Amino acid sequence: MVVRCTKESLNIFTQSDISAEIAARFHCSPFQASLLEMRGVSADVMPREVENWLSPHLPLLLEKLELGADNSRAAELVRGLSPQSSVVVYGDYDVDGISSTAIAMELSLSKGAQVRYFIPHRFNQGYGFHSDIAKVIAKRKCDLVIVVDCGSQDAVAVETLKKTGIPVVVFDHHLVEGTPAKPDTLINPQLSGDTSAKKLCATGVIWCWCWQNELLPREVLLKLLDVVALATIADCVSLASSLNRALVREGLKSIRCRPRPGLGILMEKLGITPSVIDTEDLAMKIIPCLNAAGRLYLADLAVDILFPGNELETSVGRLIALNRKRRELSTRILEQIEEAASGDYKYVLTNAEWSVGVLSSVASRICSDRNAPVALVAPVGDIMRGTLRMPPGGDAVGTLKQLAPMLNTWGGHRLAAGFSVKHERWEELRGAMEAKLSAVKVVGEKEDLLYWKPCDLDKAMWNEAVALGPFGMENPAPMLYAPYNGQMKLSPLGKTGRHLKVETGSASLLAFGAAELFEDCAPIEGWVYKPRLDTWRNVTSLQFVLEKVVMRDKF
Repeated sequence: MVVRCTKESLNIFTQSDISAEIAARFHCSPFQASLLEMRGVSADVMPREVENWLSPHLPLLLEKLELGADNSRAAELVRGLSPQSSVVVYGDYDVDGISSTAIAMELSLSKGAQVRYFIPHRFNQGYGFHSDIAKVIAKRKCDLVIVVDCGSQDAVAVETLKKTGIPVVVFDHHLVEGTPAKPDTLINPQLSGDTSAKKLCATGVIWCWCWQNELLPREVLLKLLDVVALATIADCVSLASSLNRALVREGLKSIRCRPRPGLGILMEKLGITPSVIDTEDLAMKIIPCLNAAGRLYLADLAVDILFPGNELETSVGRLIALNRKRRELSTRILEQIEEAASGDYKYVLTNAEWSVGVLSSVASRICSDRNAPVALVAPVGDIMRGTLRMPPGGDAVGTLKQLAPMLNTWGGHRLAAGFSVKHERWEELRGAMEAKLSAVKVVGEKEDLLYWKPCDLDKAMWNEAVALGPFGMENPAPMLYAPYNGQMKLSPLGKTGRHLKVETGSASLLAFGAAELFEDCAPIEGWVYKPRLDTWRNVTSLQFVLEKVVMRDKF
């Protein structure tokens, strides 16, 4: 949907002497050079840095990667697996959790081992490696437990297994507060990894570890990058990282060329053409479906999609139906938010009717729209479960750490975290959390744009921009600015009357959901637009999608 803004909210780059020097030294176009400058590249950098943006070399990046702690013991345990071995994989219920679970299972199966997996129920058990489940595993016995996307702080559960002689390996990427657990090997780059390793999701951590220890053939590992790409986009880790971009690039190739059966059926049902799938398709279509399983049912359903089976069509249908229900519940909660924000509470909101499984995605939406922190909380049995989202400048984990004495469980990342609290402490926590969130100083970040008129852009140039992708967290898709030239002709687009085509004399802008925005005659100063390639009947054209109308005066 198109929105209005003023120039005060924009940081508009223009071609400069620096971009001219970059273009001359690295033999790229002024357009691509300007985009590189916006990403912090200067003319005096080493060629490798520019290469890491345009064509990051995955094997070289992996050769230099430092995951942290000595992990030779973990590799030794996996190499020792045989058809007589029994392995339990313990994961998490989001896409990063199910993806890292899939890799751990495929790794164990490649050794001929018998593999079971367990993913906790989001409502009944919540995040983490739980000691009661560890006791069950200990009673049933196995030869190895692999914990993924959690476990770094779950010392009691780890110790429960170690006391029975069952070795435990943990692959995680979450921040660790206090004393970490002590499994046989804890591979978490947040403890002692290098900068690139710290930016990996959990699936990226276990995949890179497999590569470095040569635990699977290279061709098999490259194929497994499909789930690494899913997890990397889903967990919103940095795509300014050359390693993450390389992982996602190769993962998209895997999906485009040879999608696993379940993903292939899911893409077909969602109307996605595998050969042209991109990160936006992953983020907006596939990932919400996979996440819906853990939010409203059991994450096992999403894990099943990642493995060949006899009822994949049925499983995919159930997944799509769950996602449809998730959207309906989310819409209902969004409609109730203003009512929930009453009295003394504007940041910590609750409603007994809310479904806990969809609160995180709703909170992310509210945080983004308001550019303010928000916590959404709902009752589950005898506890209250909540999700906390922070805008740039906030610290979700830091805030929960200060409130830890009142919490039952908590954990997460800097901008996103989850927590639970017992009913008897809820009102006390709510007041304390409201006070802390109201004091958060939000960093007012301007949106970076490149001054470039649509008439001066063609498909070849836009392909140069696409070379800086995949786009996502900390590496947004290029947004461009063009001044208003006094020419504007509006014509309807589609059958609903909600969409428009804006003719500017030299180019056409597609304005989706913008009919009401142009009903008054407020003075326009310029356009913020996003190019995209559109293929119709095997013909690819460059389109310009209007994102914002820049107004001359405040509105």
